[in-house]
Amino acid sequence: MTFFIGRTLFARMPPSIVINEPVPRWKAILQSSLRVTGVVLLCSGLFYAGMYFERYRQGLGRPAQAASSQPEQAQPAPTLPEAAKQDVMAQRQVEGLDIQTLTVVRDSGTPGLLRYAFAISNEGRLYEGTLEFLVQGVLDGRPTVWTYPPEGQRASGKFQMRVGRYLKTEGSLQMPAGLVPEAVALRLRESSGSIRASRGVSVAPTEQN
Repeated sequence: MTFFIGRTLFARMPPSIVINEPVPRWKAILQSSLRVTGVVLLCSGLFYAGMYFERYRQGLGRPAQAASSQPEQAQPAPTLPEAAKQDVMAQRQVEGLDIQTLTVVRDSGTPGLLRYAFAISNEGRLYEGTLEFLVQGVLDGRPTVWTYPPEGQRASGKFQMRVGRYLKTEGSLQMPAGLVPEAVALRLRESSGSIRASRGVSVAPTEQN
């Protein structure tokens, strides 16, 4: 009885086999291509990511290495603008009083010492006044102008001048500590304080024989 009932139940149950429709060949090829392309893209992305990371890591250490291996270059010494030199070297001549020549050179044996020589001709009225030097240079990295003698010492005898027709003389100037002179102007002042003649030159590097 039991066998009969079981046989009857199994006979009435529908089969459990499901048959799928075959996949077209073009679709299968497309799916395979997409899988291969995805794998290739993934591998390429990982490869380039590793390469960029390595470059980035090397780049972090490169500036310090370059800075340590590169020799220190000497910084150029500060100089005066050319326009400022032209102002100092401007020539002035009033009523025939002329500074014909002026030379200023550094003394190679004494630091900070300048040697000068000049010649003055006068085709006008007698000149009686004082001389002064205007030294333009660099002090502690900044442009500066130094006047010699100071205003309070110009009345002393060694700075008084009297020129009838011609005068030629020479001497020396001791610069303040740290001053690097680049241009020097000689000025001849009247007793009224006005400048009657002036002339400027660049400082020569060494003393000329």
